[in-house]
Amino acid sequence: MEETRSEPEEQKIVYVEVDRIAVPRERVTSVWDPELEEEFLESIRTKGILKPLDLMEVDGNLWLVDGLHRLVAAEKLNLKKVPAIIRKGSIEDLLITNIIVNRQRGKSNPAQEAECLAFLVHKRGFPLENAAKQLGLSLSWAKKLLRIAELPEEVKDYIKQGKIPITGAFHLTNLPSATEQISVARDAALYGYNAYQIKARVAQILNPDTEPEPGQYTFTANGKPHKIPIRCEFCGKELPESGRHYRWLCAECEELLYDLFRGYIKALQQQTQQPPTQTPNHTGTPP
Repeated sequence: MEETRSEPEEQKIVYVEVDRIAVPRERVTSVWDPELEEEFLESIRTKGILKPLDLMEVDGNLWLVDGLHRLVAAEKLNLKKVPAIIRKGSIEDLLITNIIVNRQRGKSNPAQEAECLAFLVHKRGFPLENAAKQLGLSLSWAKKLLRIAELPEEVKDYIKQGKIPITGAFHLTNLPSATEQISVARDAALYGYNAYQIKARVAQILNPDTEPEPGQYTFTANGKPHKIPIRCEFCGKELPESGRHYRWLCAECEELLYDLFRGYIKALQQQTQQPPTQTPNHTGTPP
């Protein structure tokens, strides 16, 4: 008789009542395009939920790890049960697995990651080094996420909605007050600041007496960014960006400079070739 191998318990698909599934407050949710919602609902209405939800049993309660959009769709369509795979674990396992699943999809929300990390570290006493290691984060980035988690809710909402880049949001943590953080965040969302512009705005608030250099940004009273043009230091002509930060010359002044330099060399050579008793000619091309 052929031996049959039973499927591992944690991989079994079971059907779970929708109202038994709890959604953690601190969790990471994949980025969702609202325009696809009706198409998504129609797919589930006609074909059902093809991919089981990922659940974790913690102290007898069922918590959602992955599949929020499927769960919401099931509620909207009045489905009583949904297919699911249930694993046992702890709250720490729940949050870490949730973050890893979404990061591996490439759709993780960094502001939500920051909140989950802060919950693990500050409320569950999970060592930051361990959390960073399990999540595949560098320790320095994990520390930045903890600071981002302390930003006002309005600012974190902008990050979650993709209106503020996470790399720029970190600079907001350098502002001393929540009022300033919210003000800059609103301007950043309104005018579409990139990370460099957020950094420049914060730097100018913290150092109002420092004059921005050519190529850097300044801001109007209502927060609109304006880039200080880079100009030729000889004629004042505005130059395109090139990434260099030394002395700026337009093509015409550069050629003039070469002409002056060649004239200087020529005059110097003529001077050194004259007899010692002859008075040097100083009416030639000046250096």
